[in-house]
Amino acid sequence: MSLKAYILINTQIGKTAEVIKQLKEMEEIKHLDVIMGPYDIIAQVETDSHDSLSHIVMQRLQAIDAIKHTMTCTVVNLDQTG
Repeated sequence: MSLKAYILINTQIGKTAEVIKQLKEMEEIKHLDVIMGPYDIIAQVETDSHDSLSHIVMQRLQAIDAIKHTMTCTVVNLDQTG
């Protein structure tokens, strides 16, 4: 079963397009949107575990210099039928 999360990303001023270019190279990122507000990008991510999600955020995203801040929102399944 896959784990889905949305990662809100705040970039340095003028660096959003550069960050988008780098994020598009990551196979775990399924969709990207540039947004307005306190964050600049929202990324939909699918992984196989919390450990791999942590690795993406802590090691790969934080290695991108133009990213100032992230907020990870893991999708919760409320289906009570199983």
